[in-house]
Amino acid sequence: MIGVAAILTALALTLCLFHPRTVGADAWRAVSTPLASIIGSGFLVSVPILRDLYGSWAVFAMAALLAVAYLVGSAVRNNILHVEPLLANHDAGRPIASIERLSHLVLAFAYFVSVAYYLVLFASFLLKPFGVHNGIAVKAVVTVLLAVIGSIGLWRGFRAVEGLEVYAVASKLAVIGGLVAGLALFAGYTLFTDPAAQSLIPGKFEGGSIPVLLGLLILVQGFETSRFLGDAYAPELRVRTMKVAQLLAAAIYLVFFLVMTPLLGVSTVDHGVAEIVDMLRPVSLVLPLLVLLGALASQSSAAIADTLGAGGLIHDFGGSRIALRHTYPLIALVAGVVTWETDVYALITFASRCFAVYYALQCVVATLSAAHRGEPGRAGGFASLALLCAAIVVFGIPAEGG
Repeated sequence: MIGVAAILTALALTLCLFHPRTVGADAWRAVSTPLASIIGSGFLVSVPILRDLYGSWAVFAMAALLAVAYLVGSAVRNNILHVEPLLANHDAGRPIASIERLSHLVLAFAYFVSVAYYLVLFASFLLKPFGVHNGIAVKAVVTVLLAVIGSIGLWRGFRAVEGLEVYAVASKLAVIGGLVAGLALFAGYTLFTDPAAQSLIPGKFEGGSIPVLLGLLILVQGFETSRFLGDAYAPELRVRTMKVAQLLAAAIYLVFFLVMTPLLGVSTVDHGVAEIVDMLRPVSLVLPLLVLLGALASQSSAAIADTLGAGGLIHDFGGSRIALRHTYPLIALVAGVVTWETDVYALITFASRCFAVYYALQCVVATLSAAHRGEPGRAGGFASLALLCAAIVVFGIPAEGG
């Protein structure tokens, strides 16, 4: 019954999200890019990580991360509306222009790392059903995927790569919808028939978990891709759709955490990236399969979204002298080198810190912009966010070190 409900919900959402009117709408396409990255790997790895840190209070920790991300997103949105025109007209002034360019360099590296990270997770889940855990095999699969993305981008350009991303995020949302429907039925059924059967665990909080939580910003990263979509969308549309993407992602995360709460006490054998698969086994055989499908859809869409963001960033940084289609093979090449020279834990660490540095710099730019406009209150708020991001860089540690 639970498996059937999950499949039917996923199919219904697939029909809706793959409808030509949905796929062809500019607003939805602009939402898809940041949304794909925000819920890239987070819904797969965040539940077991935050469960270990906070028990059944994990949903509140995720809510705190989402709140921080939304506030930082306000700085990025400010820069889209107020700083981009100044930069385009060369009226930004040396401090803003210099910090903005520095942030671009930091973000470019973060994107290269995150693309590699997402595809490593994709390959890990792809090979899991076959019992393949060899690191060389995973990196070989990632190399093939990067070659495909780079080739399509070079051959067809921005719209072709964006088209891949739109369908990938639609598939991911359909799978997540099916998971939530199945888990909601399970939670409701056990609550009314046998409350003791739910594997509830107590909530907990320790001061030592705060640095680990700070280091998990990458789980809700991705909204900044709206900043670098080139000239495809108007600033007002990018600001509006970034808000929609962040709020929709927050709703998805929080609902998923709530319906997963009865399963937080399930014992698991695999403590790696696929731990959530074992957590879902007591519910239905269908749900672990949906998670695997969701993993493939989420990692592919997130990798493509960050490829789009990186391409737009390089195009913008080069003063439009570099054609967008020529950036994608370069991104694939650098991400491939990163993949072969690091492991998944190093990727998480590098990406987390680089994104935090980028957000700190963007908050500084927003602070200077607001001060220039004579808005001291907003300038103070953005300065506080810059300090928070700096704290993430200094004090945040990866979950593997917690």
